[in-house]
Order: sequence, then structure tokens, then C-alpha cells
Amino acid sequence: MEITIRDCRKEDASSVARLIMMAWPVEEFLAMDPSLTLESLHERIRRYVEADNTLYSYVNTIVAVADDKVCGAINGYDGASYERLKQPIIDDLSVFRNSPNDFSKVKETGPGEYYLDSIGVDPSMRSHGIGSRLFEAVFIKAREAGFSKVGLLVDVDKPKAEALYKRLGFTLAGTKDFFGHEMKHMQKDLL
Repeated sequence: MEITIRDCRKEDASSVARLIMMAWPVEEFLAMDPSLTLESLHERIRRYVEADNTLYSYVNTIVAVADDKVCGAINGYDGASYERLKQPIIDDLSVFRNSPNDFSKVKETGPGEYYLDSIGVDPSMRSHGIGSRLFEAVFIKAREAGFSKVGLLVDVDKPKAEALYKRLGFTLAGTKDFFGHEMKHMQKDLL
């Protein structure tokens, strides 16, 4: 099976939305907003991927493709753009406003860091090196954009993910509260 790594396209949006949802605390969002369903949340995220001004935009995303199907995605962006890129999502999803987990108050990243927001690999395609290839591609993209550091958050309850990030060269840079979960802020030097 041949796996291709390439920039995301608008037409990949539905598949990428499904992969992004794997990184989100979906059950918590559905519990906070009874008007949301899995289908309606997927539709909203699909629109965020199709847009050019959101955290999850196709312009910020790299995908892995096997047999003409998107099977993995990673998205990242300049941390200085974080507030601007999350605003359309805050405006769209009421679950992020006036709740104990108010997304408008969350600060995942900031200037000086190329932030890796979400990564997802189709469960049926894991153990094929797709995640590693996506990370390598995004590291190249960040270097080409002039960044010397990439960062991400990992839930303290996900030691396997943390171990993967450590193998990729990430080290602990601090902790953050994210939707009531303690998260480890990890960074990797690209130099």
C-alpha cells in the first residue's frame, strides 16, 4: 500500500473533520450542548476545515492518503495566530461560550511557537508509520516558515501519546488547564 503525504485540500474536509474529532473531547461537548449531535458536530468541523481562517483550516493541515482516501491528518500554525484563528469557532459553537470550560479563555499557544493543534490517524491505518511521516512533514513546514520550536499539548492521562512525543524529541515545557484537564505543554527544537 502506497501512502502519500500532501497538503490538505478543501475536498478533504469531511475526512479531516472525522480525524480531528478523534482528538476532541467529543462526549463532553455533546453533554454541554444537548442541541449538538455527532453528525452536527462533524458538519461544523467540516466547515472549519473548508474555511481559510480557522484553527482547523485546510491551509493549516497536512494529510496522509492511501488508496485515494485520507487516512491521517495533522494541523499546525503560527502560535501568534491562535486567538484570531479560534474566534470563528467560538462564534459558531455555543458550547464554548459561558460554560465552565470557556474556550475563549483557553490559551493553548502563543507567539514564537509553531503549534500542532490536532493529529489523527484512522484506527485501521495505525502502525504503518503514518503519524511519524505526518510529524516529519509538519516539522519541515514549520522550519520553512522560520520557526525553531514546535509545540503541542498532551493530556496527562495519555502516557502512550506522551511517550510517542518524547520519541519524536519533544520535552516538557510546562502544564496548562484545558477544558478541566491538566495538559502537558511539550516542545521540540527544530534546530
